[in-house]
Amino acid sequence: MTIIVRYLTLSYNFVTVEESFLGFLNVDDTSGKGLFDITLEELKSLGLEIDDMRGQGYNNGANMKGKHQGVQKRFLDINPRAFYTPCGCHSLNLTLCDMANKCVKGKNFFGFIKRIYTIFANSTKRWEILKDNVKAWSLKSLCQTRWESRVESVKAIKLQLVDVREALLQVGEKDNDVAIASEATSLAEKELGDFEFFVSTVIWYENYRETGFSKAIVEAKEIAIEMGIDPIFPQKRLIERKRRFEQFKEYDRVFGFLFPHNLRGIEDKDLKSYCHRLEKALKFEERSDIDADELYTELKLFETLETNEFSNPIDVLKFLKELDYFPNASIAYRILLTIPVTVASAERSFSKLKGEPTFYQGVDFGSKEGDFLEDFGVD
Repeated sequence: MTIIVRYLTLSYNFVTVEESFLGFLNVDDTSGKGLFDITLEELKSLGLEIDDMRGQGYNNGANMKGKHQGVQKRFLDINPRAFYTPCGCHSLNLTLCDMANKCVKGKNFFGFIKRIYTIFANSTKRWEILKDNVKAWSLKSLCQTRWESRVESVKAIKLQLVDVREALLQVGEKDNDVAIASEATSLAEKELGDFEFFVSTVIWYENYRETGFSKAIVEAKEIAIEMGIDPIFPQKRLIERKRRFEQFKEYDRVFGFLFPHNLRGIEDKDLKSYCHRLEKALKFEERSDIDADELYTELKLFETLETNEFSNPIDVLKFLKELDYFPNASIAYRILLTIPVTVASAERSFSKLKGEPTFYQGVDFGSKEGDFLEDFGVD
């Protein structure tokens, strides 16, 4: 398990979001309680006060994010101001997985990719047939945790469709297992002989946002003509998609008004309501990090200054620190910037340790990776 601490470095006219990698922890008990106990013990041994914790972020494992027995809930029981946000990168990855799994065409496509790989990988003899036909890129299995790595699985087939198809046909002719031979022949003649499959390989392999659908069709037609397949594409049906990022909505509800583009033009009654909501969220055992009325006064004063050029909270906090008479606003922005929105840095530490990880359980206090932090002014 990785532990990373996220914090702010402040000086008179300088603000930066920092992260410190504290190390790896050996974990025997991967239940929510087991992970919580070892994390709590480590933080205490480092002299870090749990009462000072204002954010916590993990991957999307139930033992970490669980609302009842997860690590985040156990920390919230001790300190309700340790705001939990799920990893934005994990959520984006899972959103893409959900989209693909909700789309029958996408689910079937990756099912075909997996079946092709499995046929060859489950037998050394069949793998030799594959090697005899496929020279450039070896087939890859599908990765369940890192969606972007699936492009390698698609690449090996997309760029060698003729060779992979020939290998499947040879398995169908030579393999003694009737079921395997039948499946190999079916994949070669149906899926790898289908124009829709060719379009799917182009869409999932290319940068679809930049190349677009029309270019995908053109390239798929060229592949089909090369393989002697009719370029006929059936109509797709509409699909439903799950919603994610519900926790980020709560985060926006509490802290969203502090972002410069939201702060401009807020009516007085709404601003006062937001300040009291934030005070309540930051209150524990009759103590709060801020005073709502004082924060309201400071933000109203802030509005009268030349602040239109501010585009993110870091710029605002730099400005407030230079003036040094906005104590409540400074604390509010420090907490906003400390709360993690992704734990990509924790996973990156495992990549540095082992190369490509097969399992990890990230625990950290945030990361400055990913698109989510653009609003925070962090590259």
